Amino acid sequence: MSARTRDTKPPARPRRSAAIARAVAQGLFLLAGLATTVLGFSRFADANDVVNAYRTAPACGTAARAPGTDCVRHQTGKVTERHIASGGDSTYYYVTVADETAATHRYEANQDFYYATETGRDVDLTVFRGRVAELSSNGEHTQNPGTPWLACLEVSLLAGLGLALAVHGLTWSRMGTRVTSFASAMGVFVAAMALLGCLVLVSSQLPIAATLAIPVLGWLFMTACVTVATRDR
Repeated sequence: MSARTRDTKPPARPRRSAAIARAVAQGLFLLAGLATTVLGFSRFADANDVVNAYRTAPACGTAARAPGTDCVRHQTGKVTERHIASGGDSTYYYVTVADETAATHRYEANQDFYYATETGRDVDLTVFRGRVAELSSNGEHTQNPGTPWLACLEVSLLAGLGLALAVHGLTWSRMGTRVTSFASAMGVFVAAMALLGCLVLVSSQLPIAATLAIPVLGWLFMTACVTVATRDR
């Protein structure tokens, strides 16, 4: 009896070691997912700053500007052409403006700004970091944010990868081929949604707190939903 009892005790240590290894792996996946996502949010904040930093930048040539910092300058342009285009259910408004060097550029405008201008009228151009960031005329403004494709693509990839890693960590005990495939597929879906959301939010002119809160809450919600769905598989 004593020999049999001694033979049944040793397996407890391997089981304990396996449990510890599983917990460590789960924690590493979760931490990697959170770290990747935080990096993505940081890149998103940088992209938003690139598009909207001109709003808080001091004017060039004033005492408010510290040496070596970016500043905004204003120059006058003249509207040379106006154009309306339709695409599906949307209407797009364009104005072509000649700057002080006589070079012309076409800008997409909002409806209010478009109808506040006419061919031959002067408009104010807000120039920041070498490009026109905003146009104004008769009290109406239209932003010219550009399209930060590369920055938003990086943000989307980090958000999708972060979700997939976090879900793997939260559902480690149920890992398998089907679960891994599902979590990875949802990571791709979240990446696509993050790309669209980044492009929309950086040009939305919302306060920075709201601009960050929306993607953070969205990512947490999607992670919770995918985790619950993965556990049920």
